[in-house]
Amino acid sequence: MKRIHIPFLVDIVSSDDPVEIEAFAQDPKLDRAYADHSILTNGKIIQRVRDTLQIDGNPFPTVAPKDAPGRAAAQDALWSRLSALAPVYSAGPDELETLAAFVRGESPEDTCGLLVQQVVGRLFVPGFTATEASWNAAVLLDRAPRTMDPAVLAVWALTKQVDQAKQTLSDMVGGDLAAVHAIGIALHNIVSGVNLMRELYSDASTRAGMSPEIAGSRCIFAPATIIRQPTAPDTLHTCELETGTLVLMNLQAANEKSPKSDIAFLRKTWSQCPAEQWVPALLEGIWTRACATPAN
Repeated sequence: MKRIHIPFLVDIVSSDDPVEIEAFAQDPKLDRAYADHSILTNGKIIQRVRDTLQIDGNPFPTVAPKDAPGRAAAQDALWSRLSALAPVYSAGPDELETLAAFVRGESPEDTCGLLVQQVVGRLFVPGFTATEASWNAAVLLDRAPRTMDPAVLAVWALTKQVDQAKQTLSDMVGGDLAAVHAIGIALHNIVSGVNLMRELYSDASTRAGMSPEIAGSRCIFAPATIIRQPTAPDTLHTCELETGTLVLMNLQAANEKSPKSDIAFLRKTWSQCPAEQWVPALLEGIWTRACATPAN
């Protein structure tokens, strides 16, 4: 665990240790309410995240506070629906053929994002069709919360590009904010996994010795960083935290250290990913289908 602390200017605790992150994720005082903006840099980070990951003042589910009305019920309902679909996807159904062909090297490298976005979008809208515009919107939306460059932010504020990107995606999924997050933010982790799978498949010896379960687990990517803030003064190990402190959990770095995917999905925590069973099943299914057809 590391800490950067300059009074009134910045107070950030970060960790990429799986054990520490598990403890953070279970800490009842760490939440996504993001109420304290009193520390200058921390406040700017929080405001950037909150401004980006919302539409008409309604936050995406992944930045909603623990006690937000309806949050837990909606998360559980989506988890149940996606988990019920997991066995179907792990078997490598026909709808995964385009991604399997990509893994086999039969599609250009720059098509992965569109292909993943279409599969993810159809979880929410059966007739969803990914386009160049929808993929570009997802690329921008993924970049926006992390960008603090004043010049870039000024251009975005003037042109409303980020708002337009969110609206493009929202219109495609009927305003479902969980779906906007899925096709605009979360899919980038799957894209990273499918690109790695293509690389693994390209080596004949690796391909021959790798089961779908192993291939799927190798290709799980987590969000780079998630943010929590104490709702009351808190203690993390020897660190005394105030309500303005930000706690950054570097999930992907921790995921690379952990042999299991629990950290990647924050399993068995209040904020666990609703797709924690579906994503591994999707990756297994892509590998299964890719290996069912000999490479060209």
